[in-house]
Amino acid sequence: MSLRFGLMTHAAAEWSELTTRWKGFEDNGFDALWAGDHLWSALGDNGYTQPRFDAWMIAAGIAQATSKVTVGTLVSAINMRNPAVLAKQALTLDHMSGGRAVAGIGAGGNPKDGAVAGEKPWSPAEKSERLDEYLTVVRQVAAGGELDYTGKHYSTQGVAGPTPVAPRVPLLVAAHLKSSLTVTARHADVWNSYGTLFSQLAKGIRLTPEESLSVTARRSAFLDAECERTGRDPQTLRRSFMLAFTQDTPWVSVQQFRDTIGRYAEVGVTEFMFPFPLQGQHDPDVFTEVVETVMPKLQAGERP
Repeated sequence: MSLRFGLMTHAAAEWSELTTRWKGFEDNGFDALWAGDHLWSALGDNGYTQPRFDAWMIAAGIAQATSKVTVGTLVSAINMRNPAVLAKQALTLDHMSGGRAVAGIGAGGNPKDGAVAGEKPWSPAEKSERLDEYLTVVRQVAAGGELDYTGKHYSTQGVAGPTPVAPRVPLLVAAHLKSSLTVTARHADVWNSYGTLFSQLAKGIRLTPEESLSVTARRSAFLDAECERTGRDPQTLRRSFMLAFTQDTPWVSVQQFRDTIGRYAEVGVTEFMFPFPLQGQHDPDVFTEVVETVMPKLQAGERP
């Protein structure tokens, strides 16, 4: 089983530095480069803020700086943009990148983004309803042509887009609750998880490696069942994982990297994302060694 690896830009920096970094990541063999999408900037209770650029503009910059890697958002919450607007952004990115774009979308698990956008919190049931409609609109608009749509939560008339360069713009959907996982099984090309829920992170909870693996396996199994229930082959829904919010420490040693990737690969994850600059415990020399000597072997099908 071949594995894929990507890095996510989540903080602002000098644009020339970011461009050089993205080019270097592509040259080093990464499969995908992602733009973290958040409106909020406050971190913790100490008043520190982390400046952020707009994620879709970052994705456009990545597309212009590179020629091979997949590029997309990780992920755009549905409480920050109208679905027709996001679909147009995704379709434009598809053309800018020559068909390399992925639309990364989530139901809005982080309440801070909704607050910045002026949106009131939604119940889990309303989130899943909105996510279902949102993905319906994005899929149809990003396919090109015209769309008139009226739903319970969203509507759009007269929106039209050109035919995408790629056969279709893939939808990557981040989901964790059963209600949103059910929607994911119907719409997504790729499921994304990060283990620990934002509601847990707000309480200072980060799942242990064992807890994260267990809950990810259960969610993946639930997705399998939902796919089968709707007549979809579960193998058509790829699984990805963002290693940033649990107590996993893949970058402390080469063996730890292999062990961490191997555990998630055993439960069906085939694509891994990491924030860059790296977070938590990490050794820059380990990162360099993994990228140069380990990652190419895993991409070629070697078992972790």
